[in-house]
Amino acid sequence: EMCGRDWSSDVCSSDLNQYIIDPDREYIELCKKLGGTLIKFGSSTCINIMDIRETCESEEQGYLRNKIDKLNIFFNLLINDLSIDEKTLLEEKIVECYKNKGITFDDDTLFIENEEGNLLCRKKFKTSKDMPILSDLYLLLNKDKKTKRIATLLKPALEGSLKFLNNYTNVDLKNKLIVSDVHDIEEKMLAPVMFVITDFYWDKIKKQRGQKKILYFDEAWRLITNNQETASFVFKIFKTIRKYGGAATAITQDVNDFFALQEGKFGKGIMNNSSIKCLFQMEQNDINVMKEAACLSEEECYRIRNMARGTCLIHTDKVNLVAKIEATKKEHSVITTDRKDLEVANA
Repeated sequence: EMCGRDWSSDVCSSDLNQYIIDPDREYIELCKKLGGTLIKFGSSTCINIMDIRETCESEEQGYLRNKIDKLNIFFNLLINDLSIDEKTLLEEKIVECYKNKGITFDDDTLFIENEEGNLLCRKKFKTSKDMPILSDLYLLLNKDKKTKRIATLLKPALEGSLKFLNNYTNVDLKNKLIVSDVHDIEEKMLAPVMFVITDFYWDKIKKQRGQKKILYFDEAWRLITNNQETASFVFKIFKTIRKYGGAATAITQDVNDFFALQEGKFGKGIMNNSSIKCLFQMEQNDINVMKEAACLSEEECYRIRNMARGTCLIHTDKVNLVAKIEATKKEHSVITTDRKDLEVANA
């Protein structure tokens, strides 16, 4: 587990927003007990993948260019055999799709006159209802012989497990604790869905620059194992989230997968931008990877291999120490995922 910033005194603060991506349905009870908002994707909850969202500052290369880069990542995750020509054609259709909605590379096209009469804000950013949706893009792709194959590959996503991305956004992120449950998403679609949710959270984090917040990546290896662009995106979050008043935490049990891509380039980058690393009991193969990545001593490796449950090596830039994590009764009742504990609580 790696945390991009030390906020040990703020974790329970009402001034702290917390965003969790939950692939294994481990945070539902926590969310309920703390009065958080549970977002179950795959049901009636929708995120418009085509949304361009306002942040606290204009994107460096422009809103539309930035969005196209994100959509390119999404489609590469969704359709992994696109040729270079197809990628070029797809991008042209994306540009056309936004143009049909009056949106171009000119950022001003994303603003409309404020009809509410606010003299301090003459224009306001367009809403999700002003954006295209995936079906609009599909129609353009399907009309052109050169892009019919892409349309054919995209259609199952529109009607199947990703249909919640093909509608106008109706997710409310006003709560202090947001848990995104993606457990029901089929395995091959999990990486693109986790990417979309991460991007959604990231735009929210950038918009509320003065608000403290933490973004939790559970099973973080899924986003940095096979795709360089998603790995780079997650690494960028860990590298820059501090300037937006935020922190990021990566949680993984698959150490080898976490460091698999490009000889561990992105895994090491995320770890180096994390002020605290909590290393729990590991198998020898994982220890060998962490020994090099975290510059562990032989004694520290021995301790990690023989850690008791609830004990970990806390690794920081200044000191490494072994600690036993013990929850109070109240904390245990909130965080436990043990079925026996949950049955007792619900009795």
